[in-house]
Amino acid sequence: MSPLLVLGIALLGALSVVLLLVGYRQMRSDALESLAVEDLSLLRGQQRRRAEGESPLQRMARRRVPGLRRLLGPRLLAALQRRIDEAGRPDGLTVDGYLERSAWWALLIAPVLVVLLLQGNVAMALLGLTVPVVLPLSRVAAAQRRRRERIDRDLPDFLDVLAVTVMAGVNFRAALARVAERFHGPLADEVALTLQQIANGASVRQAFTDLRRRSSSEPVGQFVSALLQSQELGAPLAESLRQIAADMRRDSGQRQRQAAARTSPRVTLVTSLVLVPGALVFVVIGLYVGSEVDLGSLFGGL
Repeated sequence: MSPLLVLGIALLGALSVVLLLVGYRQMRSDALESLAVEDLSLLRGQQRRRAEGESPLQRMARRRVPGLRRLLGPRLLAALQRRIDEAGRPDGLTVDGYLERSAWWALLIAPVLVVLLLQGNVAMALLGLTVPVVLPLSRVAAAQRRRRERIDRDLPDFLDVLAVTVMAGVNFRAALARVAERFHGPLADEVALTLQQIANGASVRQAFTDLRRRSSSEPVGQFVSALLQSQELGAPLAESLRQIAADMRRDSGQRQRQAAARTSPRVTLVTSLVLVPGALVFVVIGLYVGSEVDLGSLFGGL
């Protein structure tokens, strides 16, 4: 290998380390302390990052967003938008913000991939190509899972209170708004957004269909279906809400029992791999110390 090639690889390696350290420092730093409190209260997520000022790497990543949109196409962009909506748009995340984050990671690890390719490590380079996709997507998937679990946990109580409010003679929309004000979390936010859509001219079917689309929760789909049937067929809504709440609690109990059943083999596996070998070591050592056997005489002085 020529000295120039060795020097080039060394420079690329040093540049990759510097970029990694700079990127990590920017990711961990918090420049919001320099902003006024009244300004911070108006900004979220992407807006805050733009107000803080962008690094050259972030500006380069932003320029790659239109190209990534054309590369993905309408169908993948729609699927990505749905996942972000189901995750509750954490920190004001948008599709462009997601693509910008992916491009940021791609630019950050690009020098490392070049070094790996120059060293002939193609497998690690191909594995590194998944980092810009996996890291942002895992963050969205984790937020989506937490939000779905929170909605599934709050919905039975929400429906019970809503059923009591409707049986008290309150109009359904007014009861929905009143109960949403008493609750906190993603379910109340989604119901409030649905009521705002209806107030701004959207039909009841369209607004609640959008609610079902924004949520990956199966109980929410059951609630929306029962509500639309009640609106269109005249079925008693309060009784339907009580029945849905009871079904949800029964399903939640079944899911908890299934999760406990899946946990038992894992605990057994951990016990077998960790505790049993350690216990055997203690037993064997205890037997050896207690018996005072001369291992040298047993193995012929080896």
